[in-house]
Amino acid sequence: MGLALVGIEQRKTAALIEGRFSWRPIALSAAVLVLGLLLFLFNDPITEFLLNMNTDARFFLAMAVAALTGLALGAMIEKSMIRPLYDRPIYQIMLTLGLGFILIEVVQAIWGRPGFNLPKADIFSGTGEGCPATSFSELLENQCSTIMLFDGRVRTYNEIFIILIGAVVLIGVWLLLQRTRIGMTIRAGVQDSEMVEALGINVRRVFTFVFAPGVGLASLGGILAAPSIGLSPEMGTRLLLLALIALAIGGLTSFPGAAAGAVLVGLLLQFIIKYGQIGINLPFLEEPFKPSPPLVPASTVLLMVILLLILPHGLFGRKE
Repeated sequence: MGLALVGIEQRKTAALIEGRFSWRPIALSAAVLVLGLLLFLFNDPITEFLLNMNTDARFFLAMAVAALTGLALGAMIEKSMIRPLYDRPIYQIMLTLGLGFILIEVVQAIWGRPGFNLPKADIFSGTGEGCPATSFSELLENQCSTIMLFDGRVRTYNEIFIILIGAVVLIGVWLLLQRTRIGMTIRAGVQDSEMVEALGINVRRVFTFVFAPGVGLASLGGILAAPSIGLSPEMGTRLLLLALIALAIGGLTSFPGAAAGAVLVGLLLQFIIKYGQIGINLPFLEEPFKPSPPLVPASTVLLMVILLLILPHGLFGRKE
């Protein structure tokens, strides 16, 4: 116990010494200023270069730029705003929600209310001869927008590529948390940050490492969703409620539960949308039941309420 206290004091002393003067904020500000000036001076050539790029390259470049921009923005937000509130979880939620709405208003104040239909890359938009594809080899050869699977037409982008990227991210994050040293540090820091600091680990830097990639993945999700739902400042707010419902259903303390909750919410929405058009035959009704459009989002809330009444901690959640 004495060694732990000594370690904590050493960390605090080092933080005070480091905090007296640091070149990092100055260097970061200078780098942002130089980058802004370069983008301003070379705006026209860069725009022309991007417009002349192949749509496939431009789409994957947009994915990389969005993820890296979100990563940098998340790191700055965590260091300047989130870090002082780790002992106040409710304040963190209020701050992040409020900051999201503020940034939306800032974007609208500068650029108006832009709404764009981001075109899909050519690799996902092929039509004509050879489409829809009947095998994955034909899909890759003809770059078809659809493929015939299980006697049904499946959209290449929405129902194959997006699911594949989601699975890769899910497995990658799980492996990071469960099979790496940094993942073990993250889980230990959440449980007892002071003890982890006593071992000489910078917990604040670890939490920045968690928050920044989270924002980067959210930005990546926005780019991936743009060809389907459109690109606009409010696109994130459309999915915010569904994300919270999925977390509550799966369990707030479980990473696999969050994934399972998202799958359940998505399947329920698609079921209501599809069968809402043709009607659902219920035994106690003479005519097929056709849900109205407002009932589509309400169905997820109803599912959450019923499940939480049976399992208060969600599907995979556990009492802390």
